[in-house]
Amino acid sequence: MKNLTRIYRIMIRHYGYLIAGLFFMLGYALFSGASITMAVPFFDYVFPSVKGEIIYTDLPQFIEAVREATLTFVRAESLGSLLNINNLRPLLEDYGLIMEQTDSMLVLKIVAGLVLIIVFIKNLFFFFNRLMFANLNGKTTVDIRNMIFRNYLRQSLRFFTKHRVGDSLVRMVSDVEIVSHLFITSMFNAIRDFLLVLVFARIAIFLNMRLFLISLVVLPLTTFLVATVGKKIKKYARRIQSQFSNLYSGVEEVLSNMKIVKAFGREDEQFSVFSRINRQFFKFWRKAEIYSGFNVPISEMNGAITGVIILLIGGAEVIGGTSNFTFGEFTAFLFAIFSMLHPIKSISKTYNDVKKALVSLDRISEVMFNEPDLLEAKDAVNKEGFNDKIEFNRVSFSYEIPLTGESSEELPRKEVLREISFTINKGETVAIVGSSGAGKTTLVNLLLRLYDVNEGEILIDGIPLKKIKIKDLRDLFGIVTQESLIFSDTVANNIRFGTRKEVSPEDIKKAAEIAYAAEFIENLPDQYDEMLHSKGGTLSGGQKQRLCIARAVVGDPPVLIFDEATSSLDTEAEKKVQVAIEQATRSRTVLIIAHRLSTVLSADKILVLDEGGIVGIGRHAELLESCPRYRILYELQFNI
Repeated sequence: MKNLTRIYRIMIRHYGYLIAGLFFMLGYALFSGASITMAVPFFDYVFPSVKGEIIYTDLPQFIEAVREATLTFVRAESLGSLLNINNLRPLLEDYGLIMEQTDSMLVLKIVAGLVLIIVFIKNLFFFFNRLMFANLNGKTTVDIRNMIFRNYLRQSLRFFTKHRVGDSLVRMVSDVEIVSHLFITSMFNAIRDFLLVLVFARIAIFLNMRLFLISLVVLPLTTFLVATVGKKIKKYARRIQSQFSNLYSGVEEVLSNMKIVKAFGREDEQFSVFSRINRQFFKFWRKAEIYSGFNVPISEMNGAITGVIILLIGGAEVIGGTSNFTFGEFTAFLFAIFSMLHPIKSISKTYNDVKKALVSLDRISEVMFNEPDLLEAKDAVNKEGFNDKIEFNRVSFSYEIPLTGESSEELPRKEVLREISFTINKGETVAIVGSSGAGKTTLVNLLLRLYDVNEGEILIDGIPLKKIKIKDLRDLFGIVTQESLIFSDTVANNIRFGTRKEVSPEDIKKAAEIAYAAEFIENLPDQYDEMLHSKGGTLSGGQKQRLCIARAVVGDPPVLIFDEATSSLDTEAEKKVQVAIEQATRSRTVLIIAHRLSTVLSADKILVLDEGGIVGIGRHAELLESCPRYRILYELQFNI
């Protein structure tokens, strides 16, 4: 209920559409009721068995008589009494007397005209009701998706180690669609149907209360059956959405890694995995559909039994003449009762659909209202430049190990860094080396505050990272990662992505020249306006990496980070990228994470990491003498 309240708070922002939709909904219900009451004059006064003296033979006479009767009634009654339908009987009897004294053909024409007018107005209200709620649904859906995506962007990388990309997409697309459709569109349709039931029920009670009460005998049984079916549907809906996430995640992973799948000939194996998940999805879906299929038969049988009871009892009253229940009133009563059946059936279907949607509501609420574990301090300060040094002070960090099928907060942890302490002075080039898994990239992630440290602290110019506004902190760094991440956008926009500042085309070209990327960009058909394919598929590895260097330097950040920026390149491409790095790092503070020692031999300071701890700090020559681990790495790489 708490999550549902939150969704409706989002919806209420668009209260204009809500109020207008409710107004048109009420109008539709009232005119729907009015349309079935036309059966009374049609059967009782157009085709009467006995017709009295004809007084009114033309429309003006008829209208004048109706006007006089109405004014006389209104003058005799108080305003409050007019709101009670039972107090309207004297007026309706006067209308009946007027129609008895009116030519039958004229009554037929009047009734036919009123039916057309009422049906037209009713459908006009219906159209605007749908239009208002379509806008309400659409705008609320936009808000929900925006909130979910914004919350995804607020999360630390820790969050994404526990949630697969495919599952995140299912929550944003499928789950949001289900929630918005059922808790907004279908829920308000159910309210509209409920209003129709109330209007039709009130008409039926007005016409014959005893017969209406008899018709309610079957309703409790139907309600019980619908509730039982709803529980089953909710259970299978949860399984369906979970399996849908598995299906989506599997497809996303395979398509993203198609090169590896094909390279190792795993197409058949991956198809088998997909086919198994798809079959399981179908089984859950089929069971949910089977239970949903009970709705219509239950409602139809309810309608048939109710209808037969009313026909037998009400028909006997009309035929036997044992009451004042006229044929026209009986016909209108039948219309009212049978008109109730469809809205009741729709309400029961909505009830079962809501059971299904509660699962999706829980899934999107887990993300939409999940507070990020990485928060900006309330007293965070602005930091517009780097003046002195970066300090790591006894920093320790451990990852949570995600478990398949687990969503528990208490996950086992793996220690990655322990008791890390070192300093990066302004203007220095500091290199971090070590074997894979030693924690090199984790140090960078902590410096960028993509994660928060578990123990210790990191300071920039004496200010703890947690005390610096996150956007200001990130503006201090330009980063080039091992994987060349390129967006499906123009070359210029890919470079511009590296800074939040306004940059001119000249700034972009200058960044490209610093990164030695201008030479290949200017050979592209549209140069800086060239649209790049997904992941930069039309560029070579070296070209993509030089584009990433241009992106890193375009905002002129005071600190540059190169996270194994050349490790995946061939020798020729590595040389070009290395030249670009040397050009980009002039007069800057630089942090280089390197697997190849040849790229860091001239660094001012080299940190040697091993199993999460620092085992050596110094220049290349010093470490060869003092650090056995560095010496082993050096000898292995240079075949000494």
